[in-house]
Amino acid sequence: MNILPPDFDEAHFLAEFWQKKPVLIRGKKPFVDPIGIPEIAGLACEEFIESRLVVSDPAREKWLVHNGPFTEEFLKALPHSHWSLLVQAVDQWHDDVRAMLKDFDFIPNWRIDDVMISLASDEGGVGPHFDYYDVFLVQGEGQKRWRLGGHVDSNTRILPDTELKLLKDFDTQEDWLVEPGDILYIPPNIAHYGTSIGNSVTYSIGFRTPSVVELLDDLSNDMLQGLHEEYRYTDKAPKRPTQAGKIDAQVGEDLLALLQEHIADTQRLTRTFGKYMTQPKYPYLLEHGSPLTVEQLLTALEGGLPLGRNPSSRFAFYELGQPNNDPAFELYVDGKAFACPVSMHPVLPALCDPFAPEIEWHQLAQNDNDCAALLVELYNQGSLWLIDQSDEDEEAE
Repeated sequence: MNILPPDFDEAHFLAEFWQKKPVLIRGKKPFVDPIGIPEIAGLACEEFIESRLVVSDPAREKWLVHNGPFTEEFLKALPHSHWSLLVQAVDQWHDDVRAMLKDFDFIPNWRIDDVMISLASDEGGVGPHFDYYDVFLVQGEGQKRWRLGGHVDSNTRILPDTELKLLKDFDTQEDWLVEPGDILYIPPNIAHYGTSIGNSVTYSIGFRTPSVVELLDDLSNDMLQGLHEEYRYTDKAPKRPTQAGKIDAQVGEDLLALLQEHIADTQRLTRTFGKYMTQPKYPYLLEHGSPLTVEQLLTALEGGLPLGRNPSSRFAFYELGQPNNDPAFELYVDGKAFACPVSMHPVLPALCDPFAPEIEWHQLAQNDNDCAALLVELYNQGSLWLIDQSDEDEEAE
């Protein structure tokens, strides 16, 4: 499913707009929604799918949030206006929605968070707000009015008594009407306010932007596992204190040098980052049946069962610097780091690409014990699964 127009210039977009300023991209026409409104509403009724309903009263600056799952009767009883139903991570449940992500492969796929769908009634919306992440808002069925404001941050005033952290003051700087197929890109920290004109569907493709707090938290946890008690502060140039109780400036410099000695490790930083960025949005979707042994996996592959990615899994890899210049790679899958066997190096891009053709794993696993062991580990943690074609055929029928 191609949603970006044929004349879309990826290089120009990255240079001029990505994480800098918003832009409205007039999309291909006609646009065909990958999912119907009844299906969206049905997903909001599922127990394991995250959903919210926002009922708005802009005149009184009131927005009420109801958390799903919902019942069919509840959704049918909704009024004809001023509500928006939000369903998270629909790409993990619906193949055609997931296919929308193909057009955005000019951005690293380990940045992708999810595709959220907003099903809104007339005048429905979630109010004036901002996000800390990049988002492409793809307009599906219906029309929507998007008003954009300026740059805001955590110091900006917000409305009291609402879960949504809505902006108290909103100054419209741009005002756009979007129609099916149009794509509005909004970088982090830009105020925006969407209102549905009639019933509408919007696909929000969000990208992860980890905060320094989150990265430091993960880095410190990783570092603590490898630090020993003997790594301590020492007096580099001891001398008599000039005043009782005074901490000299040299102490601060020594402390900084001590911490930098352990933090300034590109490989460690990248490993922490890789594990963080591949953490699954919903870990419970990785759960499956009994674990396999290497022999059982090889038997299954030999029997013709394809090995594929779990759609909920996240994959990335990193090339390690080696003294002898021989390439070595580390693989990050669902929040864990793995040494990558040499035989797997050529297929890493395909393994990390959710839309790549199936990899012929049988020969690789049969000829390399390390490869087979890694595949079993990934299977047993739920990141890979064996695809039974007969089951797929039954589902299609």
